[in-house]
Amino acid sequence: MTIVVGAVLMIALIELVALSNQREMLPILVGVPVLGALALLLWSLVERSRAQARDLDDHDFENGPAEMLSRWHARAQMLATRADGTRADWDRYLRPLLAKEFELSSGHRIAKNRKATEAAGRLQFGPELWRWVDPANSSPRDQTSRAPGRAALDEILRRLQSM
Repeated sequence: MTIVVGAVLMIALIELVALSNQREMLPILVGVPVLGALALLLWSLVERSRAQARDLDDHDFENGPAEMLSRWHARAQMLATRADGTRADWDRYLRPLLAKEFELSSGHRIAKNRKATEAAGRLQFGPELWRWVDPANSSPRDQTSRAPGRAALDEILRRLQSM
């Protein structure tokens, strides 16, 4: 509101100078509002950039690298704990992830050609580890048998990584 009042007063002053015979003051009186408008524009741009920087800082804090690393670590810890749990835990949580990773890494769609996928899995993991990756070997109700453990999970992940 004060900017509008100041602008109206400045225009009135310029009109008074123009009507009187003091034309040598006219360039100065016109230059001052232009400088004021330029200063106001620069000030508003600086304020906007500060506001955006604050927004980015808040956003980085919520989903920044530290938060992502913390979530990844918690998820990895949960998966490692499930590797030491029961076979039902393995089949419910780890087997679908491992089978999907194998499917994506190998390029073999399990639904399209089951025999080719099984042959590729046995070749990549060996018969002992393939039984823990093979989605057809799932037994989610088996609460008594043990999962293969972290060592087997590490070896499966190492072989997936080497593909």
